[in-house]
Amino acid sequence: MAPNTQKRAAAKFYQEDIVRRKDDPSAYGVILRCWQDAEDMPPQGDHVDPLMRPLVQGEVGVSYFPKPVREIVSEDVLELVDRLYQPGDFLKRSVDDVRSGVVTSTHVKARLEHAVSGQPIPGWKDTDEVESTVDIDMGEYVIYNDWVGQVVEMFDESLVEVPGGTLVRLPELSARLAVGEKGSDILPQPMSSVSGILGFLLGGNRPSDRDTVIQVKHTVLAIAWLAINQSLSPEEAQSRPRPQRYWYGSDLGKLTTVTRRAEEAMRVGDRVRLKDGSGPVTTHGRFTESYGAIEVDTLVVQETKTTVDVLWQDGTKETIDVKQTVPYLNPDEYDCWPGDHVIWKTEDEKRHVVVQSVNAQDRTAYVRVVETGAIELASVLELDPHGTGDWSALSPASDGLGVRRGDFVFIHREGTTNGAKPPMVPRIGEVEEWVRDPPTVGPNGQLGGWRREMTDIGTRIAEQRGQEGSVEEAPIKRPQKGDNSLNWFGEVLDLRLDGTIEVILPNSETVVVPLERLTRLYDSVEQLEDLWGDDEGTIEEGEEVEVWEMDQDGHWVEGTIDDDDDEWESADEELDADDSMDVESAEGGGDWSPSTDTVIPPLHVEPSSMVVDSVVPSEPPRPTSSEGRPHSPDVPKDATEPDDTEPDAHTDTPWKRFEVLPSAPVDHAFYNTPPAQHTRQFMARMAKEYKALQSSLPDSIIVRAYEDRTDLLRSLIIGPENTPYEDAPFVIDWMLDANFPQTPPIAHFLSWTNGNGRVNPVEEVGRNLYEEGKVCLSILGTWAGDKSESWSASRSSLLQALVSIQGLVLVKEPWFCEPAYEKLRGTEDGIVNSRLYNEKAYVLSRGFVRRALEIPLGGLEEELKCFYYTNGKLRKVLDDARTLIEKSRATKEVEELPEADRERAVPRLSSGGIITLERTLAKLQALLDAHPAAEEEGKR
Repeated sequence: MAPNTQKRAAAKFYQEDIVRRKDDPSAYGVILRCWQDAEDMPPQGDHVDPLMRPLVQGEVGVSYFPKPVREIVSEDVLELVDRLYQPGDFLKRSVDDVRSGVVTSTHVKARLEHAVSGQPIPGWKDTDEVESTVDIDMGEYVIYNDWVGQVVEMFDESLVEVPGGTLVRLPELSARLAVGEKGSDILPQPMSSVSGILGFLLGGNRPSDRDTVIQVKHTVLAIAWLAINQSLSPEEAQSRPRPQRYWYGSDLGKLTTVTRRAEEAMRVGDRVRLKDGSGPVTTHGRFTESYGAIEVDTLVVQETKTTVDVLWQDGTKETIDVKQTVPYLNPDEYDCWPGDHVIWKTEDEKRHVVVQSVNAQDRTAYVRVVETGAIELASVLELDPHGTGDWSALSPASDGLGVRRGDFVFIHREGTTNGAKPPMVPRIGEVEEWVRDPPTVGPNGQLGGWRREMTDIGTRIAEQRGQEGSVEEAPIKRPQKGDNSLNWFGEVLDLRLDGTIEVILPNSETVVVPLERLTRLYDSVEQLEDLWGDDEGTIEEGEEVEVWEMDQDGHWVEGTIDDDDDEWESADEELDADDSMDVESAEGGGDWSPSTDTVIPPLHVEPSSMVVDSVVPSEPPRPTSSEGRPHSPDVPKDATEPDDTEPDAHTDTPWKRFEVLPSAPVDHAFYNTPPAQHTRQFMARMAKEYKALQSSLPDSIIVRAYEDRTDLLRSLIIGPENTPYEDAPFVIDWMLDANFPQTPPIAHFLSWTNGNGRVNPVEEVGRNLYEEGKVCLSILGTWAGDKSESWSASRSSLLQALVSIQGLVLVKEPWFCEPAYEKLRGTEDGIVNSRLYNEKAYVLSRGFVRRALEIPLGGLEEELKCFYYTNGKLRKVLDDARTLIEKSRATKEVEELPEADRERAVPRLSSGGIITLERTLAKLQALLDAHPAAEEEGKR
């Protein structure tokens, strides 16, 4: 059945967009949630926050300001005011535009008003007319004694004006308040636990909606020191120990802040002042009071309008209003931009190149070969912008290729390098263990751990404020022009076409350095995100999975999955033909249908040969079969009995879909793992697994088990018809640990992409077949999906896992396999990305055919030769690919093709796809020419 091609409306807004209500132009807001956002886990808890209910298409969650009102509304009631970008972000003119660009700089103008009085400032103000009133903020970088650190926590003292004009001091561990904020949620509610210094400072004041923040001081900073100046000699570095954790009082004046360019741009809600001092001032308090009179010249940014400088993929540059663009949130893994350092991977070599320009429509790029300086044309499908694959065994996996605009980098001394093989760039930054500690609260409501220690310091300072010997904060320093002491650190400003990197230093000077003299800063935020991301989607053994689902009223509720104790019957009971494991039909499996043109012919077995004795032989001597082959005591007895049934005479296939071979091949991914000591119960379970595989495997799946390694299997899945994987071999090796079936089988995908990327949904949301061999599926316990889809000893089977891969992974539109992308089905964004992805999957999977035929695959050599040579499938792969190339060259757009061709999984190829595919076809043709007799037999 043809898919539904009706297009759905694209999203109008994105996270952090500044919007205004059409029915109330004074009501500004910021978008916090969008219907198209990737939200893997539903909100949990009581959901008193109105933004936490599920969104339907066309809805957004918005937070208004200055009044703290939050709601979910239709996109149609809002209009876009401004869109936020920072250098290094990607964008497009529209979602269906294949060309994208990278932001190189931003230009912001703002409307301002006084933070307390609300008095507006006439006209629009440029960024260079204002300065921030906040000396430092969470996440900012600081430098001290050749060390770079990052602020991870702050203790604040705020002055709050309450009704009557009295000022009270509010000390707290947080950075939640800003000058001008008003409301009854500023001061803590009266509780019996509010005592000591906090109760003393607040006196008898109670929260009021007129409470106003007049001043905020960051009195204590917790700093995570990440890395030291990389231009120092080892002796110099050794003499500079890691600085202290807490900074306060006069020590604050020893720190120098380094602000990212993106943070210098004005954003709605920022607190600033006019550099010329011409803004309005309000006075609070009384000169006779201990605090004295407090003058406030702080202004708040009410509205912004932004233009950005964009470098498009084709090398053109443009300054454009952000409202004429959309964020490019799901870049293709092959996307690259001028100046990028990438690896050009062909079947014969790998070369370091610098991108000069990209034709996004044709998927081709002009690149400069670093070694020779030559400019050459390449397919983007052969360019690796991310460093996947084995490029440099010396480089840790966390390193990447090149740098991006906006990255902070260390600059090595002239004449030295970062030690990595270009274009690899190492990253450095050690987050101490204390930073990873989650907040803890004791039974008395007080924080624990290092946060308790920091709170004690801040509270003591607040208590002594104004007394003799009290601690006074020194101003934090900012880099000054002409000061060269920090010129070993900077922010990437631009990537030049000759491969050099332009870096802006803390003193605002710009230098140009070669890539090999840079090391990227790996900051604490990035490290913590990577730490949490490593475990994302993986279910540990014995872990309880909390399941949330939407009820019929659209509310999130905790799911209850009934895992009935329908354990497989006793091992001593005989399995009837109908008493097999639960193999549910995979949703989405209807996208393919087995046919004699695309599947391995079936094995027909008489019922009498299907009986599997589940009793494990216990005699010490190894019995001998009628063929003289010894039985392994580790294999269910009748699983190795010869099958007298002849292969299907009509298809003339010499193999079986399931077979137990004498020994595991040495190229098995788990061959070198020590075999597990399996129990009698394990062997009984395997007898049933074998029987299910022998009787119920689809025609397009082959499985091999081994007498000497009952814990290992190898499967071959032929890509289904009318998918980008059609006729391609997918080999997955399996291992069953000692706890099977209580734990799921472990899978390893044999990826033959030549390091050119994955063949199933990728990027950070990719969950299926990974280039490094990982197979991510709920049933394998490698991805946290619905509990009903997870592995269950009573309900799941090896057969079900195999069918899941074929039915849920090797599908017509694999880009939508990821739930976050599924909601984009039918949208322009989804259509464009899916087509690009299918082309890549098709081209790379043709290479799988070549790899399977060139390098013998243990235990499946004859099956593959027969399928591709004797049965003529290699000729079909060649003919189909050449027909597709011919149609692609005759048309420029998919819409020009006949309707039947438009419904194909891969209706046409780009020029870049053709370049890569033709390289593979030349190799496949050579393989076919080397087997002329087999080809003629296949034709007959």
